Order: sequence, then C-alpha cells, then structure tokens
Amino acid sequence: MHLRHSFVAALTVLGLSVACSGGDDGAKPHASPGPTGMAGGTSIIIGTGGTGGSNTPSPSGGSASNLGSCEDFSFNGCVGEGYEGESVPLDIYIMFDTSGSMLNEVGGGETRMQAIQEAAAAFLRDPASEGIGVGIGYFGYLPLGSTSCDSAEYATPDVEVTTDHEAVIASLDAREPTGETPTAAALRGACGYARAEQDAHPERALVVLLMTDGKPEAPISCGGGGCCPTLDDATAAANECASGPDGLPIYVLGVGPELDNLNQIAAAGKTRSAYLVSDDDVTANVLHALNTIRGDAVVPCTLHIPEPRDGSTLDYSQVNLVYSTSGCNFVPAYYVDSPASCDAEGGWYYDNPSAPANVELCPATCNNVSIPGAALRFSFGCGSLPKPVK
Repeated sequence: MHLRHSFVAALTVLGLSVACSGGDDGAKPHASPGPTGMAGGTSIIIGTGGTGGSNTPSPSGGSASNLGSCEDFSFNGCVGEGYEGESVPLDIYIMFDTSGSMLNEVGGGETRMQAIQEAAAAFLRDPASEGIGVGIGYFGYLPLGSTSCDSAEYATPDVEVTTDHEAVIASLDAREPTGETPTAAALRGACGYARAEQDAHPERALVVLLMTDGKPEAPISCGGGGCCPTLDDATAAANECASGPDGLPIYVLGVGPELDNLNQIAAAGKTRSAYLVSDDDVTANVLHALNTIRGDAVVPCTLHIPEPRDGSTLDYSQVNLVYSTSGCNFVPAYYVDSPASCDAEGGWYYDNPSAPANVELCPATCNNVSIPGAALRFSFGCGSLPKPVK
C-alpha cells in the first residue's frame, strides 16, 4: 500500500464511553484521567474491512458494533466500548491522458487505450465500487502541435463526479487518442474542479487519479514555440494540489515502458509512489492497480484530530491508537516523535508537534490497518504510550 497516509479522514466522534482506571494501587502511569471536562475521553474505532456491525443505534446516533469481546477491550487501564466510526464515502476524479501514444499496440490485437478501457469498465462495474463517486476529465486531446498549457483548458470534466458509472464508461469508450502530454496543466485543471467538488460535498472524501502513458512533454508544440510541459512543473502542480488544509491526494497510474519518472509526481501528490504497469497483460494489471488504489484511498492513514464535543481543550499527551488486523486482538501503535522515527514496527506521530491538527500513521502501521477485517481505535484521555526502548 502506498497512500493510505495522505488521505485525511473526516472522523465522526461517536458518544463512546472510555474509562481510565488505575491498577490495584491506582497509580499506573498511563491510567490518568482525561482532561478537564472530557469525562475520561472519547474513542473512535474504524472498521476497514467489515467487522460485522449490527447497526444497532447507539445513544449518540452512531452504530453499535457487533465486536463481541471488543466491547471489553482495554490496554494499560484504558477501557472503551466497541463502536464503529461512520465510513466516509469516497469520490475519485480521473484525469485521463488521451495522447497519441495510447494507440500503441500491447498484444492480442489491442491498443493500450483499448486495454485500459476494458480494465476501467471492469473496475467500475465491480460491486466493490458501488457507491463510489467517479468523474472523468481528459488531456492530450488537442491536435499535435496545438497543445495548450492553460489549466483552464482542462478544468471542465467530461463527466462530473457521479455514482452512475455507466456514464463514465461511455465517456471513456468514446475517446480516441490524439495529441501530446501537458500533464501539469491537466493536473491544475483537475485540481480546480476537484476542490470545488470537495467543497460542495464535504461529507465525502475526494482523491484525484492521474492516468497516463507517458512523461510530461509536447515536443511538436514546444518546437513550434508553444506549450512546453516538463516533469518539474507536473511535480509542482501535484504538490500544489495535495498541500494545505484543503489538499487532495494525487494518485498516479502509469501504463507503458520507462515511466519511473511518474514516481516524482505521486510523491509530490502525497501518495508516495506511482502504480506502474508495463505493456504486458495490460487489462489485468491495470484492473489490479485500480483495485489497489481503491483500497488505498478508503483507508485513512492521516487522521484528523476532532475537537472535544464539550469545547474543552484536548491534552495531546493523552492520545493513543490501537489496531487489530482481525477480530479483537488489539495492539498499540506507539507514539514516535517524527517521521524519521518510523521503522518496521510502525507507530504514529503528530503532523505538527507544537500545534497538532492531524495524527499521521507510520508506513508499517498504515499497511497493517489496510488488511481486510482490520480496525483502528483512536482514543483520548489516557497517557500516550511511548515506543518501548529496546
């Protein structure tokens, strides 16, 4: 998994009961009471693979989870009831490359474009994609030599974000590869639309997916004194879109040979690395990549710290995360002081230790919570567990 870390989940704080109790002597170091007014803290549990929620209404309006012994979960004196956080619906806005190289043959009498169209249709018709909003826009459609580097050219989607996936399939099937690859302008246009869409639907989480088969370039247009796309500019565009409080992660799916340069765009877009598919078995491999991206995008590995419901001040020394890869065998993800302190055992850290807004999961922990059936608990009111010193 590559991104689960860049997606900021909008977490709903359910009315959970968390008690912080001491040991026999009442003096456990991590059994301190919650901050004033927090009544012992609150807790969130996120089911990432379906833990069998019973959908029984809880007093807070959330859903009680059918977690069996998870109801009695505790560690170091922190006890919390098992609830599932409300899932955040996902939207994907695709910026699709229709440059002429999409006509290259990839075997079996198919072009690269045809193979991708088949994979996209299978992905969108998969029951696992039901409920996901998808929109699509294009670049590379202008004639050779007439490429535009104006982001406004690419700011209007061909299909706005919708759960009517057949509309997206029909749009993609109607496209014919034509021109060059103005990636930076396309990303800026896509981001402008995507941010407006996210603002209009804050209850949903939106990511941008760049699908391309080449590095950013327009040699014919540039040679004639026109648009001259560059990898550096595309990387800057991805960083602009993914940065800031309203930033949107940029996933990158590259199809074709020698596309390692696309990793720079993905890293700038806060998704670490691109998903790269060669010209071998394109349909199956693109479908696999799309399925992986879908899984990446729905699992939050950047967690927004919610405000206490009663307006009290959160004590950042009393925050803990625990996770389970299956059932109710919860283990702690330990606090580390910075990304540099992340290792193979994982953990979590604050985005800004002096003024935290988000909790970031280390890559190893992020990978763990992506496993089907995994669950993540985010609790407040008991002293943060430091990583054991070995």
